[in-house]
Amino acid sequence: MQELSIISYDLKKCSLTERTAVQRAINGYKDYSYNQKYTYIRKGIIDEIPNIYLNNGVIIIKSKDKSKITNVLKRYKAHIKVINLYSKKLILH
Repeated sequence: MQELSIISYDLKKCSLTERTAVQRAINGYKDYSYNQKYTYIRKGIIDEIPNIYLNNGVIIIKSKDKSKITNVLKRYKAHIKVINLYSKKLILH
Protein backbone atom coordinates (compact mmCIF):
# COMPACT_ATOMS: atom_id res chain seq x y z
CA MET A 1 0.00 0.00 0.00
CA GLN A 2 1.21 3.45 -0.86
CA GLU A 3 0.56 6.51 1.29
CA LEU A 4 -0.29 9.55 -0.85
CA SER A 5 -1.35 13.12 -0.27
CA ILE A 6 -3.39 15.38 -2.50
CA ILE A 7 -2.31 18.99 -1.99
CA SER A 8 -4.63 21.70 -3.23
CA TYR A 9 -3.52 25.31 -2.97
CA ASP A 10 -5.03 28.67 -3.84
CA LEU A 11 -2.99 31.82 -4.48
CA LYS A 12 -5.87 34.29 -5.00
CA LYS A 13 -5.12 36.31 -1.87
CA CYS A 14 -1.38 36.50 -2.62
CA SER A 15 0.18 39.41 -4.47
CA LEU A 16 1.58 38.93 -7.97
CA THR A 17 5.13 38.89 -6.57
CA GLU A 18 4.24 36.18 -4.05
CA ARG A 19 2.47 34.09 -6.72
CA THR A 20 5.53 34.22 -8.94
CA ALA A 21 7.81 33.28 -6.04
CA VAL A 22 5.61 30.29 -5.12
CA GLN A 23 5.39 29.03 -8.70
CA ARG A 24 9.16 29.39 -9.16
CA ALA A 25 9.88 27.57 -5.90
CA ILE A 26 7.54 24.70 -6.76
CA ASN A 27 7.97 24.35 -10.53
CA GLY A 28 11.38 25.92 -11.19
CA TYR A 29 12.17 28.37 -14.01
CA LYS A 30 14.63 29.32 -16.75
CA ASP A 31 17.09 32.06 -15.93
CA TYR A 32 18.72 34.07 -18.73
CA SER A 33 21.83 36.19 -18.41
CA TYR A 34 23.99 38.35 -20.68
CA ASN A 35 21.18 39.22 -23.13
CA GLN A 36 19.94 35.62 -23.23
CA LYS A 37 23.32 34.31 -24.29
CA TYR A 38 23.43 31.97 -21.30
CA THR A 39 20.49 29.93 -20.05
CA TYR A 40 20.29 28.38 -16.60
CA ILE A 41 17.53 25.98 -15.57
CA ARG A 42 16.63 26.47 -11.90
CA LYS A 43 14.94 23.35 -10.57
CA GLY A 44 11.95 23.45 -8.26
CA ILE A 45 10.67 21.13 -5.56
CA ILE A 46 8.56 19.19 -8.08
CA ASP A 47 11.67 18.19 -10.04
CA GLU A 48 13.09 16.41 -6.99
CA ILE A 49 10.05 14.36 -5.92
CA PRO A 50 7.71 12.04 -7.84
CA ASN A 51 4.35 13.69 -8.45
CA ILE A 52 1.22 13.87 -10.57
CA TYR A 53 -0.24 17.25 -11.50
CA LEU A 54 -4.04 16.96 -11.62
CA ASN A 55 -4.93 20.57 -12.33
CA ASN A 56 -3.71 24.08 -11.59
CA GLY A 57 -2.92 24.07 -7.89
CA VAL A 58 -3.59 20.36 -7.32
CA ILE A 59 -0.73 17.87 -6.90
CA ILE A 60 -0.54 14.22 -5.82
CA ILE A 61 2.68 13.35 -3.98
CA LYS A 62 3.91 10.80 -1.47
CA SER A 63 2.92 11.66 2.09
CA LYS A 64 6.53 11.75 3.27
CA ASP A 65 7.25 14.62 0.81
CA LYS A 66 4.25 16.81 1.62
CA SER A 67 6.12 18.94 4.17
CA LYS A 68 8.49 20.20 1.45
CA ILE A 69 5.63 21.73 -0.54
CA THR A 70 3.44 22.82 2.35
CA ASN A 71 6.34 24.73 3.96
CA VAL A 72 6.78 26.83 0.80
CA LEU A 73 3.04 27.46 0.55
CA LYS A 74 2.76 28.43 4.22
CA ARG A 75 5.67 30.85 3.88
CA TYR A 76 3.70 32.82 1.26
CA LYS A 77 0.36 32.47 3.10
CA ALA A 78 -1.38 30.44 0.40
CA HIS A 79 -4.65 28.68 1.22
CA ILE A 80 -3.76 24.96 1.52
CA LYS A 81 -5.89 21.84 1.73
CA VAL A 82 -4.25 18.41 2.22
CA ILE A 83 -6.09 15.12 1.76
CA ASN A 84 -4.31 11.91 2.79
CA LEU A 85 -5.17 8.66 1.05
CA TYR A 86 -3.90 5.13 0.46
CA SER A 87 -3.48 3.40 -2.87
CA LYS A 88 -3.21 -0.34 -3.44
CA LYS A 89 -1.48 0.21 -6.77
CA LEU A 90 1.98 1.73 -6.99
CA ILE A 91 1.20 5.10 -8.57
CA LEU A 92 4.36 7.07 -7.76
CA HIS A 93 7.82 5.54 -7.93
